[in-house]
Amino acid sequence: MSEQQDDQPQPLTRDEAAMRSLSRFYTGKACKNGHIAERYVSNRQCVFCNAIQARERERQRSLNDPPYRMYRNVQRRSGQALRGSESPARVLGCSVRKLQAHIQNQFTLGMSWAKYGQWEVDHITPLSAGKDENEVAALCNYINLQPLWKRDNLIKGGA
Repeated sequence: MSEQQDDQPQPLTRDEAAMRSLSRFYTGKACKNGHIAERYVSNRQCVFCNAIQARERERQRSLNDPPYRMYRNVQRRSGQALRGSESPARVLGCSVRKLQAHIQNQFTLGMSWAKYGQWEVDHITPLSAGKDENEVAALCNYINLQPLWKRDNLIKGGA
């Protein structure tokens, strides 16, 4: 009996994985891009290649869709404040389109999606004002957000 490395799964065919109701299988063979990684049972795609493609799709969407980029930035900031205690998407309480409409309805003279970066999304009551996890989560809700010119946001302060 030979010892197997802990970091490499046991080779398994796609059919065996499907019979066991697994979502992934491992052949030990390189994909067309040279990755030796698990593959998805559903489409035989390399898990590593899939992750690379997903990151690239996210990057492209963020470059071409300012409301989406804003939504992801708000989620990222909320996630930092929540430190894993809650889901940023859940406490935000809305979809990309609903947040877009909420922020757009508060645009002041000269604001547009093309100028996102010159203005920022500001927490009306700063997240730093939350005294415990529940208060911070409540402050992450989209109702507490407004667009503010970068300069005005710096003057306002907060964290």
